[in-house]
Amino acid sequence: MTFADGWVCKACWKSNRPQDPACYRCKTPRDADDATVEAQRAAKEARAEQPEAIPDAVVAVPVVIFRSYGRVWQRGGFVVLGFLILIAIGGVTDVGYLLLTGGMGAGLIVSGILAGEVAEEMRNREAWAFVVGIVISIVAVVSSVLAVDVLAPGLFDPTAVRWLSAIVFGGAGLAAAVGLVLLFVRREA
Repeated sequence: MTFADGWVCKACWKSNRPQDPACYRCKTPRDADDATVEAQRAAKEARAEQPEAIPDAVVAVPVVIFRSYGRVWQRGGFVVLGFLILIAIGGVTDVGYLLLTGGMGAGLIVSGILAGEVAEEMRNREAWAFVVGIVISIVAVVSSVLAVDVLAPGLFDPTAVRWLSAIVFGGAGLAAAVGLVLLFVRREA
């Protein structure tokens, strides 16, 4: 079936670009006959019956971790932006503090959205999501240590902050790394 901006696959009902000779999702040819469509559907059902390349239990750990990070970082960003409003109303006129606070709030919100998207794509077994999860974990370890050193020097023991950051965020990176390794080790042909 064709429409103005492309065509719809008869086997999986996904829309495709006009120049695509086959469906991007199920690889069914554009002008497939009914027998080919039925064969593609049967092959899809057979693939669905096979065990997954990565068990759900292995994927669930980094998904839960990054989904939790996403929620916490987004909420924290909105709290920081609320704090920005309070300090602006309170009469703080130093533009540096206002920009720092606004940037921190916006950064937390963007990081939270990214972590949420990574968690959703980890569920779909996307390799890039596991790689981005590892990068997010490394950035989180470094930024949490730097934030405590810069914003609250002497308030906490630096060794304890480093260890806690390495355990919390490093554990998430380790879970994402295990998922990435299993994705390639147990890859289907």
